[in-house]
Amino acid sequence: MKTQLLLATALLASASVSAQSNTYFSQDNKLESKLCVLSANEGFTAARKEAAQHGVYLSRFSKSVLCNGQDIRDIAKKATSSQVKESKVEVFAKDAHQETQLCMTALKKGLAPVRQKIGNLNSLKCNGQNVTEFVKRYQNAAI
Repeated sequence: MKTQLLLATALLASASVSAQSNTYFSQDNKLESKLCVLSANEGFTAARKEAAQHGVYLSRFSKSVLCNGQDIRDIAKKATSSQVKESKVEVFAKDAHQETQLCMTALKKGLAPVRQKIGNLNSLKCNGQNVTEFVKRYQNAAI
């Protein structure tokens, strides 16, 4: 059994900050403070762009600005590692074939109802993947 589902990518690799991460802010209006906040919240590249607009060069390879005693690059690395990358995907049936509907059922209701209908899950392919892998990959997608 082979089927095709059309997957529409709503947002690719949109970064969302996890609930455990902090949003940094500045208590003064100094350029260095602003750069530290940008580095922590948006990454080192954003801080470098802002610095360049003010004629300041931030090196990727050597210390240039300290943020609360830490190198600005280290602050950016911590912020980047605390961010979660996620893709938002919308899944919908391309056709009304039985196999396509089984793949949609697997996403909506799980593998048990599909197993009852066809027995061997390995015989069902969804977008060229085994149905179990397909469900693992897209179970949180918008349907």
